[in-house]
Amino acid sequence: MRNSKAILSILFLFFFFTASAEEIKIQDPENHLSKKEKQIFERAVNYATAFYNRIFLDRKVDFSDINFTIIPDHIAFVLYLNNLGIAAPLNSPGIYVSSAHELVVCTAKKFKGSFINIACHELSHAFLHIHSGNKVIPAWLNEGLASYLQEMTYDKKIITQRVNRRSVARVKTLIELKDLNLPDFVTWNYQKFSAESFTQEGYGYAVGYCMVLFLMQQDENNAITIFKKLVGEQTAKEIFDNCYTGGFEQFEEDFKKYYSK
Repeated sequence: MRNSKAILSILFLFFFFTASAEEIKIQDPENHLSKKEKQIFERAVNYATAFYNRIFLDRKVDFSDINFTIIPDHIAFVLYLNNLGIAAPLNSPGIYVSSAHELVVCTAKKFKGSFINIACHELSHAFLHIHSGNKVIPAWLNEGLASYLQEMTYDKKIITQRVNRRSVARVKTLIELKDLNLPDFVTWNYQKFSAESFTQEGYGYAVGYCMVLFLMQQDENNAITIFKKLVGEQTAKEIFDNCYTGGFEQFEEDFKKYYSK
């Protein structure tokens, strides 16, 4: 391993648009990513770019706003984040540092199996944070969209949603136990979202993901409209009342019926 002064083998990924296809390519001169990982991540970046450009029609995604850093050693990863004043996430190879507009991921062998998923999850946070400006982002939407994009099959020629059966089963159980209060859930701040998810087996992540999945499967265009309007000062109930047929009450009924099947 390189000495501490080198910290450690940090690779900055610079993205650019090709003249013909306007697709982002990753420059990885030190080959920290395998050829397959690079191809998958390029597909993920291009898909996420198109996805968020649909939400933010008036502000196209600009990769010059986002710094991507890959660190191949876990100790180096922890030290790098400490230098940024950030505690490294437990058992996770990636994090988006909003203060620096930087996505930092670790490719150590212990994380090889989860690298792409985590990178895609954190990439979503980066897009949503930067391109929403200083507007309020509901916790459930932020994590729901990140989990949704994380579950796309970027290793296939056709990118499709790989439904997270565990999250769906979790939500189905919550509905059966009458332990799901959506009007309350959509008001949770990040502190409560994190606390409830930590103590209740990923509660918030599962529900947020299933809400996004449900909306995308029912009417993708209307889902995009709802996502855009949710980034702001209005409450989720107000948005659903205006954009979902039958309003929030109907959405809650439809959601529970859908996942009760």
